[in-house]
Amino acid sequence: MAAVPVPVRSRDVTSAATRRAILRAAEALLVAGGEAGLSIRELCARTGVTPPTIYHHFGDKGALVDGIVDACFAEFDRSFGRRKAPTDAVEALGWGFDRYVEFARRHPAHYRIMFQRTERRAPTAVSLGSYDRLRQSVAAVDAAGRLAAPVEAATAALWAGMHGVASLAIAGALVPESPAHVLVRDALLLSLTRPAPAGRRRRKENPT
Repeated sequence: MAAVPVPVRSRDVTSAATRRAILRAAEALLVAGGEAGLSIRELCARTGVTPPTIYHHFGDKGALVDGIVDACFAEFDRSFGRRKAPTDAVEALGWGFDRYVEFARRHPAHYRIMFQRTERRAPTAVSLGSYDRLRQSVAAVDAAGRLAAPVEAATAALWAGMHGVASLAIAGALVPESPAHVLVRDALLLSLTRPAPAGRRRRKENPT
């Protein structure tokens, strides 16, 4: 009897499931011991695959960590989408600052994976997309005529402020009730934005 070929779709599903299993196990090792603790031998033991299978899916250890970083950034981006941002562009920046720090506090291990790698590599595509969404939020303030600095400089300044507060928070240097978070956020918004035009404020305060 002739062998029945395995449908390509079934092989694809199996391959995708294997990739997800490798990523989950690698993330657990990365959280526990950092990049130095991510042993390919231990990863194979946990997933039941061979080293060639891992290299087939990811190429090398650095690319494997990149895949984990992308998965963490995807969850980071989803955390913003679960709530509705304010419609005012400046208020949305402050809201985004708060959500950023909140994610770091709730997921410190993921945050460290995303931003505190021991091996310097080029930013991943998903991380660049996440940064571009911040840039788009800043560009919305500029489009409203309320940005007091160039878009690129303002985006970098906001990210520096968010990352600084988040990093100190997960390191335990800033307790949750510390006023530093709000002070940094408001100081940045004050220096980077302008008030709404008077006519627009009046229409908002006295709608017809």
